[in-house]
Amino acid sequence: MKGKDKHPNPTVVDLAQDILLRTTIPLDNHAALRSGFAGYPINPRWNVNKVRAWKTGRQLRQALQEGELIIRSSDSMLVPSDNEQEGISVCQIPTQPYKWMSCAEWVKQLFTNYQTV
Repeated sequence: MKGKDKHPNPTVVDLAQDILLRTTIPLDNHAALRSGFAGYPINPRWNVNKVRAWKTGRQLRQALQEGELIIRSSDSMLVPSDNEQEGISVCQIPTQPYKWMSCAEWVKQLFTNYQTV
């Protein structure tokens, strides 16, 4: 295993607008991590490493919604909520529930909203 580090250096990933995360997930899998955090479905062509990164993103989103993780206001870094007691200024983002709908439902909603304007 030439050239493989057991503990690679952590890098900062931009998960979403104004949400950063320090992680050791390789750069090749950052898009899958962002996809899982955003709530998108798994791409069936992904390899095992990308699926793991996607699952990690989903777990991070869930932990953020449950209050286990928070976004530090000083640098927009996603951190455990334990840091709040240590005097670090933090803020939570409002969570938006995602509603999945079929194309027909979306078009119907689009025309309904258009007609009311």
